[in-house]
Amino acid sequence: MRRSAISAQSWADGPKSAAKRRLLVVSHPAVVSVNQMVYRELARRDWEVTIVVPSRWRNEYSQAPMFPRALPGMESALRPTRVALAGRPQRHIYLTSCRAQCARSRPDVAFIEAEPYSLPASQWGCTLKRMGVPFGVQCYENIDRDLPLPVRWLRGRVLRDAAFVAARSESAARLARAWGAAGEVDLAPPAVPTWEQLPPRSEHPFTVGYAGRLVESKGLADLLAAVRALQAPVELLLIGNGELRAGLEGQPIPGSKVRVLDGLSHEEMPVGYRQLDVLVLPSHTTATWKEQFGRVIIEALWCGVPVVGSDSGEIPWLIELTGGGLTFPEGDVEELADRLRRLREEPALRERLAQAGRAAVERLFTVSAATDPLERMLLRADARRARGGARPSAPS
Repeated sequence: MRRSAISAQSWADGPKSAAKRRLLVVSHPAVVSVNQMVYRELARRDWEVTIVVPSRWRNEYSQAPMFPRALPGMESALRPTRVALAGRPQRHIYLTSCRAQCARSRPDVAFIEAEPYSLPASQWGCTLKRMGVPFGVQCYENIDRDLPLPVRWLRGRVLRDAAFVAARSESAARLARAWGAAGEVDLAPPAVPTWEQLPPRSEHPFTVGYAGRLVESKGLADLLAAVRALQAPVELLLIGNGELRAGLEGQPIPGSKVRVLDGLSHEEMPVGYRQLDVLVLPSHTTATWKEQFGRVIIEALWCGVPVVGSDSGEIPWLIELTGGGLTFPEGDVEELADRLRRLREEPALRERLAQAGRAAVERLFTVSAATDPLERMLLRADARRARGGARPSAPS
């Protein structure tokens, strides 16, 4: 697509900030240290970064709370802060004075790493607006859901006040504009931290894999049925955990059984990816969700693994952008099995897709590349503040 090609070029090019500027970030994802890498990159580019994070968080697959850990070099940047409803990305509230936090860090510009309809975006956006600090929000949402009227009202106020929206996909950008974004809306992909050293590949039967939550919306029943349509020997490796694990682990497939690999840290994920010949993301669209990005696609491509994805949400856009795989109609087991047979029978095709995908990831999605578009929006927001707050109309 022409638009994707233009977007890719804009991501790859980007100025580095020359003067010291102060950035306030509000981010529940930054509880996990790997999600601080963009902000550490900005600090290396001479930004003075403060990150407000929940002092504890929860995820749906663990009863134990998570506590923020700083990346090396970011220890002084983190501001752990108590929240209510920890673990609820759209509904948690910071139990602090936002004005006091802003007065302490004296930001030139701010970035709320949350959806525009979330309570954190409304809570912090309101204070930042009153204090005259330009701010941006992120947008992954790619379905125009019928939200309750109060939520739509809060979303509209945030988008009217925001200086910019960091859209994580083209669909998200279109929705942000349709919902009334008055500031700049531009593509700013999530950074996918990559690994410098990859474990060697070992000899193994043709292995199909999946990484992520083991839940119904991910289409894992389709994947199991498609693998069962292949000739033996074949392996199916599921990397992750979730409610479907008990029903999937150990299921028979031609010449083997389904394996589940759980508990890998981000640093250990290459151990899983390098066991695969192809990664499949067979997601299903639901009334309230469709695949918003597909981070595992990027991670697999970096590890030299081609991908096959359904046409749910942003999967086909991402596969086309990277050139690293094949797509199939959502829910079509026969077509998925056909893609897997083709990749099994054509190792040269697997290699071509893997090489193209790896090159695209390096160009567009590494921490340095993904920091560029966010930094450009931060710089432009700060420049408009310095000129007196003039805001251009949202670009097409």
